[in-house]
Amino acid sequence: MAVSQDENTVRGVKGATIQLSMTYPIVSAFEFEYLKEEAVIRDRLDNCSIYLLVQRPLTYFDKVEVDGSVLFFEIADGVSPPLECRIDLVEIGACEPGERATLETWYFTKQAPKERPYRDVPAIKLFRENGDFIVWWSPQKLLFEMVVNGLRVATAKGDPLSFLDFTVLYVGQAFDQKVWDRLTGHTKMQKILTVQNPVGASPAARAPFEVSLVLLTIVGLEEALEIPYAGFLVPPTAEPVIHDFDISDIEGMGRFACEPLVALCDEALTREVEAQLIHSFRPKYNGILFNRYPAIKGGMRSKGYSWTELEFERLPATLRTPHCSLDLEVEYGEPE
Repeated sequence: MAVSQDENTVRGVKGATIQLSMTYPIVSAFEFEYLKEEAVIRDRLDNCSIYLLVQRPLTYFDKVEVDGSVLFFEIADGVSPPLECRIDLVEIGACEPGERATLETWYFTKQAPKERPYRDVPAIKLFRENGDFIVWWSPQKLLFEMVVNGLRVATAKGDPLSFLDFTVLYVGQAFDQKVWDRLTGHTKMQKILTVQNPVGASPAARAPFEVSLVLLTIVGLEEALEIPYAGFLVPPTAEPVIHDFDISDIEGMGRFACEPLVALCDEALTREVEAQLIHSFRPKYNGILFNRYPAIKGGMRSKGYSWTELEFERLPATLRTPHCSLDLEVEYGEPE
């Protein structure tokens, strides 16, 4: 589509792609209450400004036991076929050859089973023979390490991605305060944990165990540029934001082409991400659904962008509601 302009004016448009990364594995609301007190966790979440409250059937470890330095277990949820797993702690560098690891298990109930293999385990801790701590894993933390970070886990059968599908209940932002402060005493979160029914088949299923947090950090911004503007790049559904330059303003056009219209730390990015996700998913517990998006206050259009797209990194999950499904492509393969 040709766009008319007078012979002394050059017109330009820009679009933006906001890049988001999940800097910590998906954690249940119950786990987050403890983790948010840890300094190392706060450091990793320091720049997190977008969070999603999501839910899926309760995921747990089953048939857990350690034989020397080899950990055997299943990941299960009572719905999907279990994922049978084996981790050689020597192979991943967690133990020395010939060393025996010890296992500590956590449970959802006060009555901890004593029989082996251990059943219905929400989290495990591993220690070296001398008592040194190795690692703690919840099923979601372990799945994150497998799928995103390439942890060497031998799987006999089952699909890890079948445990990474979530219903989005709420989308929020924490630009003006740290996310752990934002979620402390969070009214909507407390309501969800109080009234939301469990969706899994496990007898231990409770909302605080099933409802989890996806914590996202804005890590990058890429621009798409069209100057002179001819109507090729702007999506059909977007209203172009036109930037006019005098034909002699070479310096101004150069800055427009080379310099971003907004800094990565600007609140406009957080506002845009929150509004776009809410507008798309229309989550059950969000009251304001941004029906006029992208016409929002303080978003990317106010900075001069004609359209904005979102790009996710390190988020191995399918996020959905009845209104939208975001199927993130994840490459997963067996360890070599």
